[in-house]
Amino acid sequence: MTAVLLCGGTGQLGGAIARRLAARGAPFRALVRPTSDAAPLRALGADIQAGDLTDRAGLDRALRGVDVVVTTANAIGRIMDGAKDLSIDAVDRDGNAGVVQAAEAAGVLRFVYVSLAGLNDAMVARAPFAAAKRQTEELVAASPMHSVIVRPAAFQEVWLAADTGIDPAKRRAVIFGQGRTPVSYIAVDDVAEACVRLALAAAPPSVIELGGPEELTRHQVVDAFERAYGTTFRRFSVPRPVLAAGARALRRLRPATASVMAMSLSMDVDGLRVDAAAIRQLGIEPRPVTEAMAALPGARTSSA
Repeated sequence: MTAVLLCGGTGQLGGAIARRLAARGAPFRALVRPTSDAAPLRALGADIQAGDLTDRAGLDRALRGVDVVVTTANAIGRIMDGAKDLSIDAVDRDGNAGVVQAAEAAGVLRFVYVSLAGLNDAMVARAPFAAAKRQTEELVAASPMHSVIVRPAAFQEVWLAADTGIDPAKRRAVIFGQGRTPVSYIAVDDVAEACVRLALAAAPPSVIELGGPEELTRHQVVDAFERAYGTTFRRFSVPRPVLAAGARALRRLRPATASVMAMSLSMDVDGLRVDAAAIRQLGIEPRPVTEAMAALPGARTSSA
């Protein structure tokens, strides 16, 4: 069977991928930072390799006997949660470049890299996270390995949550910019299933964009939350000029925060429409945003 190395398995998307690999009985190894909790991955039967994306010797050990690399590794979520020992440059730019180079040297056959949709020039110029994603995409595309670049639209669990401004508990929502441009929000679990199928498929595409089945503006999302909870949310607007100025001012000081502001601005200006046809072609019916909301604790239709 195909041996898989999973980078980023302690994160939300990586953990979902690990659970699906384990459910299929697919042997996989997980590269885990020594300071991260490997217990959930170990419980799934993963072969744990302690190491770091910037540790070439550790990468070389982790890649022995590996046919496929799947990497979701990124620093932005952990930085926003308060991690002080990580940076976008070290992880998302240099770290992922190191994984690509080490995988090539190890003779890896397939490299599955999770990037993001909507990676236009304006976003790359404003957001260090997006710039790192583009750089890694270019390295992956130029590699002699059979590479698969996965570009999901905005994650429902990330962009429709309290950390990014929608807080059902407080009945409040932040509107980025005008909030009138549609986005094809997609579920983390659906992207995880797609990544596993792409990792194990006979002939996957070199680039695939994954979108959810509903195109909703930020205001429409808040409308849906109000229906789900049967109450009105207070809406607070962050104007586009404020997002642009914040992204510029914080680019060097706080690149993760600058990236979130820049990506919020990009989604409001350009939208993020990604057709659901590609994920359906993989045999996955993506979860609608409204269905996810109905299952949230406190929603009128929730069983939680």
